[in-house]
Amino acid sequence: MTNTIDNIKSTIGRHKGLARSNRFGVFITPPKSLNKSSGQSESTEEMRDMNLLCESCSMPGRQIQTFDVKYFRQDIKTAQGFINEDISITFNLTSDFFIKRIFDDWTNLIIDRESYKLNYGNVYKRDIEIYQLNAENEITYKVKMKNAFPISVQAVELGNANGDVQQVTVEFTYEDFIETEMRSPYETAGLRAPINFVEAFA
Repeated sequence: MTNTIDNIKSTIGRHKGLARSNRFGVFITPPKSLNKSSGQSESTEEMRDMNLLCESCSMPGRQIQTFDVKYFRQDIKTAQGFINEDISITFNLTSDFFIKRIFDDWTNLIIDRESYKLNYGNVYKRDIEIYQLNAENEITYKVKMKNAFPISVQAVELGNANGDVQQVTVEFTYEDFIETEMRSPYETAGLRAPINFVEAFA
């Protein structure tokens, strides 16, 4: 069948349009103890601030592990397990560096930098949700990373060359990810899901 423009438009329309990389949302809930130590109040509004300032992120991926089984003519790969890929999330920083402070405190909660003591997993592990939105701001795909925590808070670059917005990239690992119901955590809390940083200042 010839792939005419009409066929392509029909296929895209039947699947409700093409997915856009800038239509996404992130919902991160830091450990409760961070709010107490920093004097911040725990609220969904603060989680919305983190989502609004999220510049980019990646959906989790999964790699199937295999091993070779010898047959008469050739080796055949057989599945034996899987590996979940770590994800990276980049945030635009405000002048008070509140996002940077959150992740500094979070990593210090995992391993105390003074005593070098490792904390219990239930203290610093939290679920993270990432969801894809369509043009109407409706969720079309959502994944939940179970028991996630930051393993890398990258350096913040400074310089006199330009006045770009400063950013920090945080890498997360997690135990597993699942596809969940198409319902926003903001909707559950009775709030409108925020749009991303680029669209907010366009």
